[in-house]
Amino acid sequence: MSTVYILSKIFTYSVLPPGMFIVLLLLASFYVKKFRLFFLCGTLFFYTLSNTYVADALLSPLEKPYNTSLHVNDEANAVVILGGGHIKGSANLPLSDEAYKRAMWGIMVAKSHNLPVLFSGAGIEQGYSESDAFLESAEALKTFLNLEIPTHLPLHVKTFSLHVEDKSLDTFENAKLSKALFLEAGIEKPTIYLVTSAYHMRRSIKLYEHFGFNVVPTATAFKISTKEKNGWDFLPNIWAFEKSYIALHEYAGLLSLKLRGIH
Repeated sequence: MSTVYILSKIFTYSVLPPGMFIVLLLLASFYVKKFRLFFLCGTLFFYTLSNTYVADALLSPLEKPYNTSLHVNDEANAVVILGGGHIKGSANLPLSDEAYKRAMWGIMVAKSHNLPVLFSGAGIEQGYSESDAFLESAEALKTFLNLEIPTHLPLHVKTFSLHVEDKSLDTFENAKLSKALFLEAGIEKPTIYLVTSAYHMRRSIKLYEHFGFNVVPTATAFKISTKEKNGWDFLPNIWAFEKSYIALHEYAGLLSLKLRGIH
């Protein structure tokens, strides 16, 4: 390991966020004695959430139960893919990185089991929904993947085809509006392969089951790596901070469901 590599790592972890904030808060605790405790608590807060060990510990209970091979269910009616964000104005491939993983894995599962796909998600962009981005991406990819994607078949026909639900703004609406489409297709108790990011799966299952779905978890976009950790993982980094944020957001969402009587 070269000196240049080590120095570049130290620079990255200490000068760029969140390391920069930790250093500034720590310095402030020495120079502003009146608020020393406040700044020290801020330092500890940012460091803790920016630590890979802590971030993975927070995410693990959300991801680990779904890091398994696909459980095949011959009774499945469709594959439901939950949106994961899109970028309006993108020159190509407008879905977010995470949304692409969900979309590609969902299409793979649907294609291998010859089932219809329902992509659920609108997003908050006016005039260009996440479902539009999904269809645009599928259209761009089908030539290269030699993939025929019929969209004219009804949802109740157990043949590979694409369908979108383009009104939902959150996971609750994903489930509610998905159920409405299945009811329109004459399916009262749908069995679905539910595709979303692993950390998001527990909350998604609760909501889809609440609306009468039989769910087969089909997780993707895992955040936790099984690689052996090293000393660098003790240093604050933005990727760990992002994972901590995602985990805390999910726990808040699960608490919200419990308060609303959805178990």
